[in-house]
Amino acid sequence: MTVDSFVLPRGIYTPIPTYFKKDYSLDLEPQVEHAKFLHNAGINGLVVAGSMGESTHLTRDERLSLFRTLREAVPDPNFKIIAGAPSGPVEEIREEMRLAKEAGADFSILLVPGYFGPNLISQEGIIEYFELVSKDSPLPIIIYNYPGNCNGVDIKPETFESLGKLPAIVAVKLTHFNLATYTLLGQNTDLIETYNFRPFTGLGQVLIPSLSVGVFGAIDGLSGMFPKSMLKILELYDAGELQKAQKIQYLVTKVDEMVTALNVVGVKYSLNKLYGYGETLTGRPPLSKPANLEVWKKYEIEFNELAKLEKSL
Repeated sequence: MTVDSFVLPRGIYTPIPTYFKKDYSLDLEPQVEHAKFLHNAGINGLVVAGSMGESTHLTRDERLSLFRTLREAVPDPNFKIIAGAPSGPVEEIREEMRLAKEAGADFSILLVPGYFGPNLISQEGIIEYFELVSKDSPLPIIIYNYPGNCNGVDIKPETFESLGKLPAIVAVKLTHFNLATYTLLGQNTDLIETYNFRPFTGLGQVLIPSLSVGVFGAIDGLSGMFPKSMLKILELYDAGELQKAQKIQYLVTKVDEMVTALNVVGVKYSLNKLYGYGETLTGRPPLSKPANLEVWKKYEIEFNELAKLEKSL
């Protein structure tokens, strides 16, 4: 792999849901349609079979089928395929990454194994885990720091001083609101310039604040619905047009609160409402209850405003 292949470019990346038929088998047609739509909109890449894509509800063969299908559908090498994988033993993760690369993935994104919680999982243990996983890794690795999904286990900024220097560790997705961590990583010129380590936010709600402290973009589910709006914030921020960017940020933040509340089923409902994607609007059991529309309707005004803006871009 080249040096460039170990750098996650600045931009907006979309964690996409996995589409199912009524019998819960994979539905690849809307999967491809959605991926092509996002590519044409200018999104930088996809997280496939991540948490939004129900990685833990998929078999390995199904995950590989998704990577292969989407890489074949969008062969553009600048459109990155980031392979999700459930937590597991080191050797299983390494084998999954090897197979994901063969299927066309460019990066792997890995959660911190959090089963035993923060009282037992030490920062030293996290470093050792990623040292083992990343040794001679077939794919560059994005760490997914999501305490809410990892039993409260959070990677501390000082721990990234070690993790960010590992050759195969290239980025982190920060899915929490700790702006201190964003700042300490975004302003860490040694990690960024010497080791090509890149912090990204996992929360579009705070895209502008994240950019302001040096974060490289977002890996956020709302971009699957409103890709041009998310990209427009980045464009306006870079152009110094902050007031215009802030107006879009407000709508993104409001609607992203719906994603926080309803997660996968809210995203699936919204994508179907906007673009007709998906035969079913739920996940696989136990994620098989449709979105609570009373909750969704709390965000409907801003949702429609953002949809109108998206069409104008």
